[in-house]
Amino acid sequence: MTIEAPLPTRPPSTRLSTSRLHDRADRLAPKPILNEGAPRLAMSLLAGDSVRPTRAQARAFAKFANTCDPVADDLVAAMRRDRTRIRAQFEQALEHGIETVDDPAPEVQAFVDALDDVPFWVDYDKLDLAAQAIARMPVSTLLAFTTAIAFPASYVSPRVNDVLLRGGDLAKRAAARIVETVSWSMDCTAPGGMERFGEGTKNTARVRVVHAYIRAGIDRVDDWNTDTHGRPVNQLHYCVTMIPIAGVALAVMAAGHWYSRRERDAIVHLYRYVAHTMGVTAELQVTSLDELLRLIWLAVWSEVDPDDSSGALTDAALKAVPRIYGVDGPGPANRIKSWAHYRFHADLARLSLGSGYSDAVGIPRLSPMAALYPLWFARNLVRDRLSVAVPGGAARAARRGHRERMRAIGEVKQRLDVRPYERDGAVRTVGERDRALRSR
Repeated sequence: MTIEAPLPTRPPSTRLSTSRLHDRADRLAPKPILNEGAPRLAMSLLAGDSVRPTRAQARAFAKFANTCDPVADDLVAAMRRDRTRIRAQFEQALEHGIETVDDPAPEVQAFVDALDDVPFWVDYDKLDLAAQAIARMPVSTLLAFTTAIAFPASYVSPRVNDVLLRGGDLAKRAAARIVETVSWSMDCTAPGGMERFGEGTKNTARVRVVHAYIRAGIDRVDDWNTDTHGRPVNQLHYCVTMIPIAGVALAVMAAGHWYSRRERDAIVHLYRYVAHTMGVTAELQVTSLDELLRLIWLAVWSEVDPDDSSGALTDAALKAVPRIYGVDGPGPANRIKSWAHYRFHADLARLSLGSGYSDAVGIPRLSPMAALYPLWFARNLVRDRLSVAVPGGAARAARRGHRERMRAIGEVKQRLDVRPYERDGAVRTVGERDRALRSR
């Protein structure tokens, strides 16, 4: 028996019988996006029907629409009361440890204590292995998959999009936001990036605080419907935005950057720790590829309902491609390069997300650039395999790859004038909108 229509986002007040609720055969029916493109391939090759959630799992997942991040919310409430002092204490503790802060506020102490609590399951050798494997991937591949797959896949939900649009004009600053996200991802996956004073840990904590600021701002407006949307920036929203980022780290195998089973396991472990640091509740932190695919099932069932905002944000991300690569200038040569870069990424998005979803959000039909994908895959696969073929080659390739990645992303950030922690602008945007609504 299958459920032919999605359950409501929030659990119904009338409870089903226990026997029916726990019927292991009563599984969710797939939404079309899971029957097309890369999602269908991943589900069929990597897991099969075993990852299809039951009704009981779906109901439990839906409850997280009203679960957020209390530790971060308390810290932001304190910052709103005394921004200068509390923010200074937060940054001091983040950079140098809570023991260096004189008389820390309880909210700062609680947040940093949560950050300093290392779960028993953290395996530093796996974190190192994941960083080494990911470092072999050039930044061009990471940019392509983030722009063409991670961002469009994170725009599937109007509820998530509502939060994003309230946090800033993403259509105008799509290029900067993509580069910010890639830079943050590189910080997390750099050697030592997720150690306590690694840039990945510190910047993830800062992003977590920005999320709490946005949540606090939206909580104050009158036009946010908690019955249909849940709390703003809730745990389901974390899933919709974190899953594509973690998925991209594994999906690059489709571009020829091949990982062993041991490396794939380590990459999942690394992103589990990233999710923990971001404030994702323990129940939604995945420990295996099967769990990641099951979480994708639940996120698709709960959140995928593309509307005009999905199309507008996806279009903005794809149209930002020429600017990201610096080929948006005048002249015939740049016009040709701009077209080629845009179409290559749009074709990658359509092939990855499937024709049905692509049509729904306005991703163009395939162009002749799609013929380059087999060549792209072959080139990357040969380079990747040769780099690890000799003893010690993987470590050397990782060191070289990390240096090249950091240099390349630094050049892109400088060209686009991407400033550190520019996401703080989202906090100002939400606050300005809040004040405008209240002045009416």
